[in-house]
Amino acid sequence: MFDSQACLSRSPQSMINLDKWQQTVDLIAELFDSACGTIVQLRQNEFNVVVASKNESNFLSKNDTWAWDVDSFCRKIIENQQGVDVQNTLSDPYWKVSPPVVDGKIGSYCGLPIFWPCGELFGTICIIDTKTTDHSPVLIKLLEQCCRLITADLKMLRDYESIRELALTDELTGINNRRGLSILGDQRIKDARRAKEIIGLVYLDIDHLKKINDKQGHQFGDQCIAVLGKVLKAGCRESDIIARIGGDEFIIMTSFADDEHHLEKLSLRVLGGYNSAVSEFDTNEITSLSYGYRAFHHEHLPILEEMIAQTDQVMYRNKNSKR
Repeated sequence: MFDSQACLSRSPQSMINLDKWQQTVDLIAELFDSACGTIVQLRQNEFNVVVASKNESNFLSKNDTWAWDVDSFCRKIIENQQGVDVQNTLSDPYWKVSPPVVDGKIGSYCGLPIFWPCGELFGTICIIDTKTTDHSPVLIKLLEQCCRLITADLKMLRDYESIRELALTDELTGINNRRGLSILGDQRIKDARRAKEIIGLVYLDIDHLKKINDKQGHQFGDQCIAVLGKVLKAGCRESDIIARIGGDEFIIMTSFADDEHHLEKLSLRVLGGYNSAVSEFDTNEITSLSYGYRAFHHEHLPILEEMIAQTDQVMYRNKNSKR
């Protein structure tokens, strides 16, 4: 799912050209001879400067932050969902005693809200000065146009992430598909080599799913698959990679330092969660899991497909032993 709370200035996204945003605030500050032009994102009850103009008089920098609790101009814009235009802060009864004016020496401020395409608030664009300023109608129109252009960029980012998610996510369970596992897994292997960690794989297979489908119908089989997806989401760590790589086959990819029993405990936790969940089904049909796991030391890490193949063999030996 697309995370609108991710820090845009720090996240590794490639769809929005922040250099273009930088050029925009630089131009605004130059055209209106202001100390600061900036675009600010609100996320997790904190304001974060995405870009700030690079003129010498600017007192804000990229990635500067301040808490929502601070009675700031940006907070007022977000609360009212409309612009704030204060041409002389020292003559304004409200703002002349506010921390940004008293401590920050802000003499004038003009800012507008920026929205995600869904209507959710993204943050603000503003022009700030240390002196009193007459904000012309042209400035307001320019900021309004900038807001529309930024929202268009945000829409492109959200659309891209939605398409990317569809390409990497299994539709039935909402977890990674095989392609998603491949992309994330290759990176996890690189990280494990660098951090000198052990990579662990757990291979899971729903027993006799074809017979269950033939007897109970595909809807019941899909229910078993969806339940296992939920159990994996609940039972695995956030850092673990979980994926459905076939009709009834699932992978957990995890990393750890030295807990030799980690994979066994993880496997049993998932098995217990699945058994508990399917026991609530309104049917006499018994469905079970087979699993196998393998650990791979950072000094001898094969490619991901080889890891999967080796762990698959362990799972099938365990499955066959139950027959």
